[in-house]
Order: sequence, then structure tokens, then C-alpha cells
Amino acid sequence: MLEIVNRGYVYRAAPISHEVEMYLRQCFGADRKIYNLHVAHLYDYLEKNNYQIGDKLPSLKKMGMPPVSMFKKQCVNEDNVAYLYLVDAYASNEAKQHFNKAITAFNKMAYKKQYKKSALKRQKTLGIEPTFRDLKGMPKFHSRKGSKLSYTTFNQNGNIYMKEDILYLPSAQKSSVKVVGLKLNRHRPLPQDNKIKNVTVTMNTKGQFDVSICVEFPMEIESIGTPARILGLDYSQSHFFVDNEGKKANYPHYYREMEERLAKEQRVLSRRKKGSKRWEKQRLVVSRLQAKAANQRKDWLHKKAYALAERYDMIVVENLDLRAIGQNKYYAKNQQDNGFGHFRLYLTYKLEQRGKYFVKAPKNYASTQLCSTCGYKNTVLKGNKNIREWDCPSCDSHHDRDSNAAFNLKQYGERYTKEKILPQTVVV
Repeated sequence: MLEIVNRGYVYRAAPISHEVEMYLRQCFGADRKIYNLHVAHLYDYLEKNNYQIGDKLPSLKKMGMPPVSMFKKQCVNEDNVAYLYLVDAYASNEAKQHFNKAITAFNKMAYKKQYKKSALKRQKTLGIEPTFRDLKGMPKFHSRKGSKLSYTTFNQNGNIYMKEDILYLPSAQKSSVKVVGLKLNRHRPLPQDNKIKNVTVTMNTKGQFDVSICVEFPMEIESIGTPARILGLDYSQSHFFVDNEGKKANYPHYYREMEERLAKEQRVLSRRKKGSKRWEKQRLVVSRLQAKAANQRKDWLHKKAYALAERYDMIVVENLDLRAIGQNKYYAKNQQDNGFGHFRLYLTYKLEQRGKYFVKAPKNYASTQLCSTCGYKNTVLKGNKNIREWDCPSCDSHHDRDSNAAFNLKQYGERYTKEKILPQTVVV
């Protein structure tokens, strides 16, 4: 069956001129400026209305948020020029959407009333009471130096197009830069009959530009029907995952392998005078090491997801709250190093484009506590990570904790097939 799908392709890019590079930097600044103006208005509103810790944040309309055009008119330079009109309009408009998403994300966890660790430490050592600004998830100001430099623009009437490996982006009417072109390192071609939907330009810490092109194109996807080969994956801190066949992923912890060398280079950086040539040179050394670990991780995750998607018809995983795991001081570094969240995303689209199934077992499904032989629920295992092997009190079956959980996930996939997939494939 022919379906219309969306995919993102990332390329390393280089501006065709110095003027284009400066224009892109202005777009990054416009995105940050508009976002910070929204945050400032939010803080003023909360202070004037005596915001209570634990309450949800109001909508943009309720707090009287000015439109983006009003913010643009307020931002003028020394020559009385509204400089936000000199860049792509989407660089400013998308900042409002990002702010709205930040409001929505905070409202999902506002009831927890959790403060940042830095605020609690400041309270303990200096006696400074935390405020609503110190709540976890509260929208905060984007730093000029520490924030991610990126902006997104959308294709309108073909104003984004490619010609001989050069990607052309729209420019502002009042800008002196009329042609915004980036030379792409096209290591892989775009799909045939594609239509560019939007483009995100990002600059990394080394000053290099990356372009993410979201394209829409037709793809022939044939459903496999009823899945025959089902695999259950249980998340493991030490092995990345353990499947129902007893196999372990044995993820190479790239960051931990790089950690000793990275710490050494960071100590050297700390002794340099900030802003000097030697400091900048050492900063790039540290940045290259961090980028290498990230690229190694991403490469391994893609290859492992590809291999599993080729071999199995359905893969079942737990619907874990990885953000909560990342808050645990014992698991945070390891969880952020292995990138299990990205791995689930890669599995999802690689399976879907082959007509296969990716299933998340619900959070209330106690895969670890259930006996895969008789179904007995051993509540002693709940919250107790030290028990790695156990015997079922009901049927005396001996279980490895991770392998048993993975087998339960496979059984969940089999039930999912009978209840959800088979009724859809039966021809009436």
C-alpha cells in the first residue's frame, strides 16, 4: 500500500558566504530573543497574580501575552531599527510555539511541586528560599552562550528548494541578504518525489552548521498481517536490554569509556583564561570528545535497531518513564549514556516502514513481578533491585529477573496480537 510518510535527513552544511553565516546567527538570536520575552512576560504575570506553588500555568490568552508582532516592534537598536524584521519571520514565530510547548510540559508535572537540586542546595547553604522560578520544568531564559543555536523555517510556495547540492532558504524582505544558501555534504540522497516541509538549521559548539530537512514522500508499505516472530525487550541498566531469548545487548558505554580522558581535558580547560586563544583551542578539544561519544552512541543504536527490525515482526518494550529514571542519582549517568529513549524511537519508525509492529506495554503491567510460567505475581520484587534471581512460590520455577520480564513482555505481545491485530485481519 502506498502511504505518505515524513522523514528527517540531517546533513553537514556550510554557508555560501560570510553574509549568509551572519544572517543565520541573527536568526538564532531572534528565536532566543522572542522566547525570552515570552518568559519575562510570564514571570511578571505570576508575580503580580501571587502564583501558588503546585498550580498550573495559565494559557497565553489568559495571561495577556502580546502577539509576536508587538514584541518585534518593541525591539529596536540604537539606529531605531526594528532588527527582528531583518530575519526570517519563522525564526520569531516558532519561538512562541516552543514556549507554548514548555507551558504544556510544565503543567503535566506542576502538581509534583519539585524544586531544582541547585535551588535546594542554595537554600541549605545560603538560606535563600526557592521561588516559582526554581521549579522543575518552569520555562526559563535561554542563555546567549549556553543555549542551543537553531531555528526552523517552513516551505511556503516553494521558497525552500535545492539546486546542485545547495539548499536555498527564504530571507526577510528587509534583510540585505537576498540569497540564503547552504552547501550540503549530501552523504545520502533524498527520496524520490519528495516535498520539503520544513528545515531546521543548527550550529554546534564547534561552529559547524547542521541542516535537518523534513521531507514528505510516498512509500510502499506492505503490512505483514499477523506477526509470527515476537520479541520482548526488558530495559537493563547494565546490559541496555535483555530479550526473552536470554540475549543481552551488551551496549558499549561510550561516554564512560571516554570519561577519564574527557575529565583530563576538562581540567586543562579550567586552567585556561576564558576567552583566550588557548582556552578556545582547548574548548574545541573537549567538544570533539563529547561529539565523538554522542556519534558512537547514535551509530550503535541505529545499527542495533535496524538488525532487530529486520529479524522480528513485533517488538514489545516497557513504557518506562525515562525522565524519572534520570532523576535518580544512581542511574542517571548510565541511563543518559545508553540513549534508550532514542533507541525506542528508531525501533518505532524502522518497524513501521516495514509494515511491522512496535508495542509499548502499559505502565501498570508488572512484567518484572509476574511468573512467566504460571502468572503468579511476586510483590516482593517491587522496588527491590537486589533480587536478580527468584523461585516462584506457586510453581517452583526458577527465574532470572530480566529474562523473565522479557518473556512476560513477549506474552503481552502475543495477547495484543490476538485481541487487537487478528480481529482487524479477519475478512468478513
